Amino acid sequence: MEFRVKNCVAWAGELTSDADWRGFANGEKMLADVTLAPALKQIPAMQRRRLSPFAKMALHCALEASGDVASSVPSVFSSRHGDLHKTSKLIADVADNAPLSPTQFGLSVHNAVGGQFSIYTKNKAPLTAISAGEDTFLMAIADAVCKLNSNDYGSILVVYTEEVVPLKYEKYIQQRQVSIGIALLLEKAQSSEPSIQLNVAANAVNEYENTTLQALDFLTFYHGSQDQQTISSKRHIWTLSKSQLRS
Repeated sequence: MEFRVKNCVAWAGELTSDADWRGFANGEKMLADVTLAPALKQIPAMQRRRLSPFAKMALHCALEASGDVASSVPSVFSSRHGDLHKTSKLIADVADNAPLSPTQFGLSVHNAVGGQFSIYTKNKAPLTAISAGEDTFLMAIADAVCKLNSNDYGSILVVYTEEVVPLKYEKYIQQRQVSIGIALLLEKAQSSEPSIQLNVAANAVNEYENTTLQALDFLTFYHGSQDQQTISSKRHIWTLSKSQLRS
């Protein structure tokens, strides 16, 4: 499958601009072990106060990447663990027989941030929420490109968000923990524009998960100089290729 990236916006640690991510791809900048939530000044303060760091990263990237088409673009929101800090608190409340907050529950589900994006932008276009384990980010791209090619869409928005999991869950995680948000505004590939090809081979036989998040591998590929990158997971082998050298 082939697609064009019109906009790419990512936020992780102290890396928040294209220049930062180019430096990361070229080995000039490191990913700091800090979680700095975006200010998200475009959202009214009353709404902003209800947003978790997870939601702020997702909405910042989604709004910046979608730009002028924010009110009409179809979207795919994705996360492996979702807003696990919020969900973990709800689980603890259940265990303690404490009353649950309907608002907090409503904001903890996987499609909650996509719903907040739709409400804020008054966007009534189709929206999908995806979780596919280690392969969540690239599966979201694959889903988006399939929708792009089978519908009369001018573009489609892909948003991926992950946050460092609560301490009690760390022993179950094989990948390096990173709080990250990334949004891609995808368009159909055009012969006159640089594009990216994504291919996947199933039935990979790997005992362990890749220690690096697919989103970080993608950002290294997208902002770096390499024309091809292979990303392996326990289940799949993904190949990213550039149709032309990026200027």
